[in-house]
Amino acid sequence: MRQELDTISHTDSQLIVKQVEGTYEAKEENMIQYLQQIKELKTSFDHFQIIQIPREENIKADCLSKLASALEDCRTRHITIQYLPKARAPLAIQPITSGEDWRTPIIRWLEEGHLPDNRWEAIRLKARATCFLLQGRTLYKRSYTHPYSGACPKKKESTSSKKYIADVVEHMQAQGS
Repeated sequence: MRQELDTISHTDSQLIVKQVEGTYEAKEENMIQYLQQIKELKTSFDHFQIIQIPREENIKADCLSKLASALEDCRTRHITIQYLPKARAPLAIQPITSGEDWRTPIIRWLEEGHLPDNRWEAIRLKARATCFLLQGRTLYKRSYTHPYSGACPKKKESTSSKKYIADVVEHMQAQGS
């Protein structure tokens, strides 16, 4: 007694789907050979369907296929993929900011009411501090168009610190954390 064999294949390549369906024509020699193999395999199934899925939904399968194709002979090797919800080793975190910078006197004035001894510096600091708002230990610049214009970074480290943090976040997202 013969069993019915059905298969549904998924790919993120619109070109492959359209070529298998016959909407597009394969022009390159290697693509023609692959298409011929697919047509031969299709005959072994009672029902064959190929579906295109968005690339964003195919990230894990794409990574696995790249890993397998990187191996010289993947038939003789076993690939074990282990998902780790947390890093095994604790992350070493070093502070990005340390020491005093231009924000320190403003934060001291807004938090503790501490002013510099020099009268003119104190007047200047009071005037300058009216442009800022302190929430917790974060200094925000006041704005007429937005409640807060954003945290005030150190002038010298603002772009490098933001880039470093963006790189760390991107790396953690790629690792699945």
